[in-house]
Amino acid sequence: MTELWEGKRPAPAGITLPEDGDEKARIQSLAQQLQAMGMAEFVRACAAQDGTVLPEELFSEHVDPNGLEFFLRDPDAPEPAPERPATPDPDANKHAFEVFLDCIAMDDGLVQYLIDVLKRMDRKEFFKLSQITTKLDLDPEEFLYWLGRRELYAGEEEQACAVMMDHALLRLAEENRLDVVAALLSGDQKTFEALRCEAPELVHVPAATFDWYAKNYLDRDYPIRLIMRLNGVKFPN
Repeated sequence: MTELWEGKRPAPAGITLPEDGDEKARIQSLAQQLQAMGMAEFVRACAAQDGTVLPEELFSEHVDPNGLEFFLRDPDAPEPAPERPATPDPDANKHAFEVFLDCIAMDDGLVQYLIDVLKRMDRKEFFKLSQITTKLDLDPEEFLYWLGRRELYAGEEEQACAVMMDHALLRLAEENRLDVVAALLSGDQKTFEALRCEAPELVHVPAATFDWYAKNYLDRDYPIRLIMRLNGVKFPN
């Protein structure tokens, strides 16, 4: 199959590939034709093209004759061990941008690099970061649009927390109390409890406990968004 879509092998009987299409177009065309033709017939056609007759035992009824995995296996290899139950994927229900930020947040150097890339709107470098972290080509403008409205995709409790804490933290930054901002973003509970007693955004909110703050703000993507804002990243209106 690789030889076919790379143009190194002529198409066997029953397969027609676009001559002028790029590699992606050839792959898509081949996939569609394989689905209609069946893997077994494709293998037979390629073998006939090479002047080879395959033994019919290869297509025995106890295996799926159209299964790609069967034809790629080593016939001399031992039977595979029973599959273990799959470990739940922690990123299974996450948006691609969430997975991207989870990876970036693991390294302060990556956070600063991402900020620099976004300030310059360097699409090429952003694509590199997204490929390394998520294996996807993410768009920087779509990313900023999503992150700028992160709380709109959440429940009411998280929305309220994000709005109140953003307001409080940005106000502290304007007052040049960046040491307090840094302590809050690092999760210092004593600093939060002191802030709760004096901040107009929180003082009259009974739900505003440290657990509320940790669950709905620290454990989400809001700290990295605030850091971006304080470092000059512009979010679309």
